[in-house]
Amino acid sequence: MRLDSVSMDEDDEILPDFEAEVDGRRVWVTAVLERTAVIEPAPGEPKVLVNRQRLFVDPRHLRVRHLASKEAARRGREAARKLRLQEQQSSAA
Repeated sequence: MRLDSVSMDEDDEILPDFEAEVDGRRVWVTAVLERTAVIEPAPGEPKVLVNRQRLFVDPRHLRVRHLASKEAARRGREAARKLRLQEQQSSAA
């Protein structure tokens, strides 16, 4: 299956360090980005950036992490904004 076809929730990310195939050659994926991935063609070879459409993977071997921290950070920013607003209102009164 193509890496860009793997279905996930919006707040999930694919963790790196798994095998894939690109152009019929086995590679090691060291980072997964939004539209691309960093691969190591063979141990010791320079790393290369490839489009996720070119990578074929076995989805059963992928590890996925839910980005709960993203939601927690958003809630923290909202709480900080409310607190600043309350402080500004009380100092203006």
